[in-house]
Amino acid sequence: MSQKLLSWHNKIFDNISKQYAENKMPHAILLSQKMSECAFVLAKSIAQLLECSNPRINNENTLEACDECSSCKKVKEYTHLDVHYYFPIIKRKNKNCSDDYFQEWTDFLKLNKEIIEINSWIRFIDAANSQAIISAEDCDRIVNIAQESSYEGKYKIFIIWEMERLFHAAAPKLLKIIEEPPANTLFIGITDNLDLVLDTIKSRMQIIHLPAPSPEESVATLTELFNMDNADAQKLVFNYGNNLPRIVDNIHKDNMPILINEFFIKWMRLAFQMKAYDLLDLATEFNSFGRDIQKMILIQCSQYIDAIWLINHNIPTALMLNELDEKFVQDFKKFIDDDTIPEISIIIDEAIKNIERNGDSKLIFFDISLKIGQIFKKKYFLIRV
Repeated sequence: MSQKLLSWHNKIFDNISKQYAENKMPHAILLSQKMSECAFVLAKSIAQLLECSNPRINNENTLEACDECSSCKKVKEYTHLDVHYYFPIIKRKNKNCSDDYFQEWTDFLKLNKEIIEINSWIRFIDAANSQAIISAEDCDRIVNIAQESSYEGKYKIFIIWEMERLFHAAAPKLLKIIEEPPANTLFIGITDNLDLVLDTIKSRMQIIHLPAPSPEESVATLTELFNMDNADAQKLVFNYGNNLPRIVDNIHKDNMPILINEFFIKWMRLAFQMKAYDLLDLATEFNSFGRDIQKMILIQCSQYIDAIWLINHNIPTALMLNELDEKFVQDFKKFIDDDTIPEISIIIDEAIKNIERNGDSKLIFFDISLKIGQIFKKKYFLIRV
């Protein structure tokens, strides 16, 4: 194929290509992914096809971009004037919208070969203690640009990454333009959590659920994009549960303020020992991170707990357990069973929600630490009986 696609995107891309060839292109699509589907890569591939000056029929009788014309090159280099990118930002002095972060955005995409996830982006822009959102200013810009004529292509294309982070108060500004856009306008939304996207937005877009790559496809992608040895790629795919963005993030993990695996082990041990003063110190450290980093820490800690629960049920899993000390896992797993995991999961999930509501992160973390410690103690006494 002239236009390079990720193999697990082929079927969806072919369907969209046929709609385009038959002049049945939807005006708004929402790409829904869960972990490793690389929706941004697909969105950009669609944009390249629609802007291509010389699309071709490939061997599968599907229309694809030529990958050679000026328009294709501009889309690939993020310089096409009719392909617009909107993404979560942190408002700072002289930085109020996606355009103000465009240099950082393109640097981020190039560094990660477009295999991206939100926590990597938050760390890349060195976010302070606030949450990244798609701003009201961006919503205004989308509406204004959509009503203008295109500059150099047939389509005006808006790629909106992480639509669940759309500033809710500004969302109504987009509803009418998404529902009734000007001719030759396409909105491509991307979400990691479809349930968090506003219902009024979802109802106006064609939702497409992306398939995950097979481990073999992930290995092939890593070896091609990162010039990685096949054996090294296989090890990473195995160790990180076939989560491509997390693998790529691990390659560039120097931006992470802490090693979450070490934080998790320390946290669980202190919680079990109910060392209040030490837990308060850990809560102070936790509070020093930005809110998106805090949420990432809690989410990954919850995933560690889930993986240990799977071991207790003899369910094979390599997901992230390579990151934990083996002796810790063996000692700790007796406290993670069908009785304790629902309670712990509810506590951590509620903590994440409270952090999203701008609650006091230090108090939230200290409180859940004590609650989890009480669960461990109760289980400890039951085991001893």
